Parts: sequence; C-alpha cells; structure tokens
Amino acid sequence: MESNIIMSCKKIEKLTSEMRVLDSENLRTKNNNGTEWFNPRHSEYRGQKFKYYEMNRPAFSLLAMSFTGKKALSWRRSFNDAFYQMEQVLLQQNNLEWKRTREQGKQIRLNLTDEIKSFVDYAVTQGSRNASKYYITITKMQYKALGLIEKNEKVNKDFRGTLDMMDLNHLIAAENVARKALQDGISQELHYKDIYQLAKQNVLQLAKIMVMPPNREIAYGGNKKT
Repeated sequence: MESNIIMSCKKIEKLTSEMRVLDSENLRTKNNNGTEWFNPRHSEYRGQKFKYYEMNRPAFSLLAMSFTGKKALSWRRSFNDAFYQMEQVLLQQNNLEWKRTREQGKQIRLNLTDEIKSFVDYAVTQGSRNASKYYITITKMQYKALGLIEKNEKVNKDFRGTLDMMDLNHLIAAENVARKALQDGISQELHYKDIYQLAKQNVLQLAKIMVMPPNREIAYGGNKKT
C-alpha cells in the first residue's frame, strides 16, 4: 500500500511539473477557475511523516488517465463512455435549438413574403411591369448583404437548411427589417423604387452591425429592370 502511495505521489509530481511547463507557470498548476489542482499536504503517522495531495475532480481525472492495469483501464473506459454520452446530449440540445430557430425563421419568412406580395401589388399600381421579380430580388439582396452568397450565386430550395445558428439568426433579423421597411414605405405612399432602396439600405446597415468588420463596405448593383 505504501509503495502505491509513493508511486502516486511521484506521478502527481511528474504531472504537475509537465503542466507547469505547458502553462508556463512558476508555482502550483491551477485550473481555469484559479483553484489549485493538486495541493500538497503533510501528515504524521506512527512517528513517520508522509506527503499527500488534495485534488479536485478534474485533477483526479487527469491523474487517473496515467494509471495502468485492468482497474485503471476499466475506469478510463467508463470515463470515455460518459464523455461521449455527454457530447451526444449537447449535440442533441444544439440540434433542437437549431430546429426551433429554423421553425421561427420559416414564420418570419412567411411574414416577409406576405409583405412582399403587398409591395408587388403596390408597385404594379405605380406602373411597374416586372414587380413580381421583387420576391427573388429582395431575397438575394438580404443573402448578399449578410455574406451568405456571392454576387450572382444561385441558391437551391434547401439553402436555408444549410445555414448555422448564427446565420439563421442574422437572416431572421434582416427579414424583419426588410418587412418593416416595406410596410413603412407603403404606409408613407413612397414610390416603389424608393421603398426597395429603403429596405436595402436598412438591411445593409443591419448587416454592417452584425457581420461586417470595421472600415469595410458592401457594394453591389441592384436589379434596375424591376
């Protein structure tokens, strides 16, 4: 038993030494919370002095990884299984969150589509001959502003399903801004071309805040035939 204790102490000392080098620390190795992983202590038993270490759970896990033998292997396998089970749970939670965001995005898109329909009807009354193109024009305008597509890049029906959480949230925000601009422009009885420019300007301003680095401008041409 005593030899096992001595061996464990040596493993801890070797481990802390390697961690000090890795973390470029001069004193005791600490975790991210600032608490000590391995805290040396001394005790006396039957006239003999012993050195031992107090450790937290992360420290014990790290130390146990260096042990050998059947029991140590069994523990490492259990630890490994628990780690991957936890990873799967986190992935499932993230996936559920993405699905909820995707469903929210579908509703926001429907709201925007309804507003575009009103805008198209409004543009027709003002003499537009190609107003129906605004469905795709406004959609691509948002994608370009957010950096989701290149200038003339085509998108397929499943495009939104390929976006990650951040891009989905950015798109939801942009569609809300575009819808509001169309709605306000119609209520103010602006010319349909000015309404589109207002929606475009507002989306670009939002994109600069959300996704654009400082001192960089987005520039691309609109569809002048609409």
